[in-house]
Amino acid sequence: MRLAYKHENRGLVYSVKNILAMHDIDCHIKNDFGNTMGAEFGIGNTLLELWVIEDADYDRAREIIEQKEDEPQAQEAWFCRNCGEENAGQFALCWNCQTEVD
Repeated sequence: MRLAYKHENRGLVYSVKNILAMHDIDCHIKNDFGNTMGAEFGIGNTLLELWVIEDADYDRAREIIEQKEDEPQAQEAWFCRNCGEENAGQFALCWNCQTEVD
């Protein structure tokens, strides 16, 4: 298992996880609980970490992530019509429920 991505924005991390899943790359998110509860326990914000399960998928996962990071970020964030969660504008699927953007 290898660390492929980390960010403080929960929605962004889940969006990346979903994109990798669409490419048949299994991932695990660490520090999800710490990100939402960290301030209450005095540990501050913890970055969420996206780990690729199979080491053999790591290079392909990083290529996909880098392609997404290189895309223009000018698109506005959008709110999912199904669950109401905020999503980064460059993503076509909701990070929470995988509903497509309208």
